[in-house]
Amino acid sequence: MRVLAAFLLCTAAVVGAPAAADAAAVAASDAPQVTVELDRTGLSTKIGQRFDFTSTIRNDSDEPLEGVVAHLNVLGLAPSIYVDPEDWSSERTQFVDELGAHESEQLDWEVQAVSPGALALYVTVTTRQGADDVTSSKALRVSVAQARKLNATAAAPLVLGMPAAVVLLLVLAAVRRRRLR
Repeated sequence: MRVLAAFLLCTAAVVGAPAAADAAAVAASDAPQVTVELDRTGLSTKIGQRFDFTSTIRNDSDEPLEGVVAHLNVLGLAPSIYVDPEDWSSERTQFVDELGAHESEQLDWEVQAVSPGALALYVTVTTRQGADDVTSSKALRVSVAQARKLNATAAAPLVLGMPAAVVLLLVLAAVRRRRLR
């Protein structure tokens, strides 16, 4: 009897497997087809500089898509690069109420370079339900240089003025002491 039950369970699993695979394939084909593209692939900047870029979210399906959520992500491409995404952009999430069939929406992103090094920025898209697939753009490669600004012309008055001021104060103090004696 146990052998018969085991045989029936194995047969049901084998017969049911193609049906489950077919259901997964149908569900995958019914999933919204969304693409995300960025208006550029790379840029170079310095720490503290602001830059903008645009993402285009396109609904490639025949059905409208409601409650689209787009999110900006920042990755450091080396272990030594610390990234706190909130420092890079205060508005990292944007919402699109409805994206009609075969329509697209452009979203503008403003970012400030915070950490030096090689970084990747990308935009991910899903719906407000959060259970749908997440689609990502290709990376925007960002090279951030350390902002070292040494302006010798502006430093010259300080470099020459401070010692001159100290010498002048010493001379005035010496003259005052002589007069008081």
